[in-house]
Amino acid sequence: MHGINNSVIKPPITHAQALSLTPMGKSAGGSITVPDKEQNSSFQDLNSDTLSLIFRHLKLRDICSLQKVCTHLRDLIKEDNALAKAWYRQFSPAHQNQLRMTINRKDKNQLRAWFESFSNDKALLQSLTEREPKSVYSPALLFFTRAELMSQCETFELVTKATIDKIYKANSATSFDELMSMEFDNRVHSADLSADGRYLVTANGDNTAKIYDYKSNGTWEIKTTIPLHRPVNSATFSPDSHHLVLGSLHGTVWLCDLGSDESWKLNATIRNVSPLCSVTFSTDSRHVVTASFDKTAKIYSQKDDGSWQLTTALPHYNSVLSAIFSTDGRHLVIACGDKTAKIYSQRAGVLWDEKEVFPHEEPVLSAAFSADGNYVVTVTMYDGKMKIYEKKSDGSWEENIFIQPINAVKSASFSPDGRHLVTTRGDGTVKIYGRKANGLWEEKATFSHESSVLSATFSPDGRHLVTASYDKTAKIIGQQNDGTWLEKANIVHGDTISSATFSADGSQVITSSEDGIVKITELRRHHLLLAVTE
Repeated sequence: MHGINNSVIKPPITHAQALSLTPMGKSAGGSITVPDKEQNSSFQDLNSDTLSLIFRHLKLRDICSLQKVCTHLRDLIKEDNALAKAWYRQFSPAHQNQLRMTINRKDKNQLRAWFESFSNDKALLQSLTEREPKSVYSPALLFFTRAELMSQCETFELVTKATIDKIYKANSATSFDELMSMEFDNRVHSADLSADGRYLVTANGDNTAKIYDYKSNGTWEIKTTIPLHRPVNSATFSPDSHHLVLGSLHGTVWLCDLGSDESWKLNATIRNVSPLCSVTFSTDSRHVVTASFDKTAKIYSQKDDGSWQLTTALPHYNSVLSAIFSTDGRHLVIACGDKTAKIYSQRAGVLWDEKEVFPHEEPVLSAAFSADGNYVVTVTMYDGKMKIYEKKSDGSWEENIFIQPINAVKSASFSPDGRHLVTTRGDGTVKIYGRKANGLWEEKATFSHESSVLSATFSPDGRHLVTASYDKTAKIIGQQNDGTWLEKANIVHGDTISSATFSADGSQVITSSEDGIVKITELRRHHLLLAVTE
């Protein structure tokens, strides 16, 4: 790959527009000549404009197959950037917007550095950094190219870009009791990087959330410390980087907003009488949904004046263990202790109606939508069974696959493009499933930790994932261009890794540990710095 074409990516044509491309009857200004029966026309005989229109209706796997047919088609696919466009179409509109925002925030120097981590091809770097985006789809070409370069690497070189050290330090006069207290207070339960890369938040054992600000010299400094009356177990930025939600297992939720003066302030405190199970933003950052042992899922929405208010409460017969929005924000899937998973759909922009109930034999621990909203995966609490449901063309749902593992599934989540699913298990196993052309799912790869895995999270491009485990390691696993999955690197801490996620541009991994250390690690092509291209 030596460059990217600067042509504008146009949206897919409609069926009617496609039909209009086919001459019927008389053409404008002359008649149509029908070829002799002995003459055979082929797909390869179509002109480039017609093929470009056809490419817009094909899936990524179809275009990959087409480019193997002949050199002519391969060249046209490359000229049209058809692979990048098809890859980009796999993502939801919300995720496409997030990828665009990530690219558009980078200046030319930042963009060049983004690619230099995986290529020292000077001609390629110049073509990538000098091009001017001509449509909202243009960033797809940049993200796709980098994803391809990363996938070509069998191993990554890890470069520690920042280390957030323990808050409290012992000295020679520190007593045993003080040491025990420090050990608890130093724990970092989770860490998250804002999508714009400007802020880092940690949820700490000393009942605080700390927000760090990225400086031009590459260091991180504490910008705000938010003191709270409860332990903070989770901290997550909104997709637009303007809000922050903090959650406590004791039932309290805190919402913080970024002000016009670029300071973070506590805006709202939500107190539940029962422990909190999950708290999640909608993709438009305007809503937060909570799941609680108080048997309700509650939606809080931001008003025009910036305040947050309760807009919906969905009561259930038992604890609500998780609640997650669909990517378009119009649906909600809820996992319940009453042995059901339920889908609610929005009506009239405000009301939420129960649309589907999936019965199970055990309490449902978690439930999540795929990016396109056509699949739901559920995991039950005690037996660790996993089910995938598929939405049919008539709007009904049916079970697609049922997996009863030898070792219980702890979590399951879809990749951003909806083509893969990753599960974690109590025995330290991580399994990746892939969706076949017929819509069914099959196991693709298995990786193992020495202890239980707390989480497995996909990168924004869907081609990599990072795990967090009790064995003090985070594994970075990536998909090769031939579809196989490889373990490419390990990030090691001194204690249990409580959280591990990718930055919005996929270039860095943020890990937090119970030892009080947070690491920001950049991924690079192995031995890249030793290579020289004239």
